[in-house]
Amino acid sequence: MYFTARPASYTQVMLEDVTLRLEYRQELIGEGRVVGVQVLYEQSQVTFEVVTSQRLLRHITDGVQSTATVVQLDAKLSGFALVTLDQNYPTSQGFGRLTTDPGPGESKRITVSNGTRSAFQVPRAEWYERVLAQTRNEQYRYLEIALPKDDKALGGEWTSAVNHLIQAEQAYAAGDDPAVFLYLRGALDSLPGAKQQILDGISDITKREDLDALLKKTGEFLHNGRHVGADGTQQGTFPVDHLDAAFVMDLMRVLLSHLSLMLAAERRRAADVAV
Repeated sequence: MYFTARPASYTQVMLEDVTLRLEYRQELIGEGRVVGVQVLYEQSQVTFEVVTSQRLLRHITDGVQSTATVVQLDAKLSGFALVTLDQNYPTSQGFGRLTTDPGPGESKRITVSNGTRSAFQVPRAEWYERVLAQTRNEQYRYLEIALPKDDKALGGEWTSAVNHLIQAEQAYAAGDDPAVFLYLRGALDSLPGAKQQILDGISDITKREDLDALLKKTGEFLHNGRHVGADGTQQGTFPVDHLDAAFVMDLMRVLLSHLSLMLAAERRRAADVAV
């Protein structure tokens, strides 16, 4: 992250230890720090390397309203700097000094702070190229999913499904790929309303039918993966490998996460209508 620093004329500033804090909707996104950076009065560029995560960047992307034209974060500086006034500082009219300023050729340590938070904006159309694409490895995409938890919208209805997912993760770590399929099929079968009423809370008929077809195909894939092959070169063995297990693990994480969010949102809308 680059910032342009422009001290007053005939003034040099040494950023001894300055931290940049970025927030989105009052949640910390990341911090960057510079130490011993010289800023001249002509103009200097200061670079902050802000440490963050894909989850937090996804949180920002998800939170931007569809009508927004910019992605806006709050930026705040804090720390200490050493201000030095040039020996040849002119004393003529127009170059007056405050009583708190150092004298010509002298230095003074100051506290760096921009007081209230300042807006840091990235055009919505450039958010991907300037931020997301720059923070990802060219060959990999990272998947972080918020799993359903006990809350007012869903209660403990998803506990069994999440527990089956945890068992699948343990099997995956142990290299037992067929067991991954077994436990994930159990997660699917233990969803609230399984097997015929899982999606009853979705009000849109077309969406409900499409999601139902997706769950059905997922169930068939999981079912086939937990049985030994009946014919072909893998007859008598399990036809799945570690890549297959990784795929269904990510697939079920996405299904559990987003289905729970969708159903919870439907419940809230229904409750609002009833009121």
